[in-house]
Amino acid sequence: MSPGCDNLETFFRFSLGWRRSGGWLLVAWAALLMPAALRAAPQVEPLPEAELLEQLRGLGVAVEIRPQCGAPGQLAVYNMGANWLCLNQGLSRRPAERSTVLHHELVHVVQDCLDGLETPTSSTLAEGFRRQGSLSHDQINGFFLRYLKGQNNLQQVVASTALLPQDSRQREIEAYALQGDPALVQRLLLLSCRRRA
Repeated sequence: MSPGCDNLETFFRFSLGWRRSGGWLLVAWAALLMPAALRAAPQVEPLPEAELLEQLRGLGVAVEIRPQCGAPGQLAVYNMGANWLCLNQGLSRRPAERSTVLHHELVHVVQDCLDGLETPTSSTLAEGFRRQGSLSHDQINGFFLRYLKGQNNLQQVVASTALLPQDSRQREIEAYALQGDPALVQRLLLLSCRRRA
């Protein structure tokens, strides 16, 4: 752990450049606020998987289900630039895990959409929220921290992302944070990604 970080929550804040400017209570309250575009977007029920995958294909994302995706043991992978999503076919026997893994990868698709699917780059959701000007740095970090704590996966996320470069780490933290909220991830997809003409 980094110097001065005596617990995982402190480490998480430190690793994301967390600044304590208004106290924990203010940040916790602000974290409950959604960015303006998310509040304004219509509430939708999560789509069934087949429709969701078809929607991705309509965006120009190639979707494949294979015996292996990426490194051995990897359950799914999204390749930005190539706009390619691969799901491990072994997940078909575990629907709850498959949904979580799929929505994790969909967060990466949303990140890719923020810079445009036609570009080889992506952006973090945090950067997208900052560009909108609707939330402060502390509020954005609080938003993701709240989701991670709610899923009880903060320790696992900190450990699994520790060696990644900062931008890659932020992308993974965002995906882990939101993977358990299919409705929110699909709203982000709807707001951020445009169908190819």
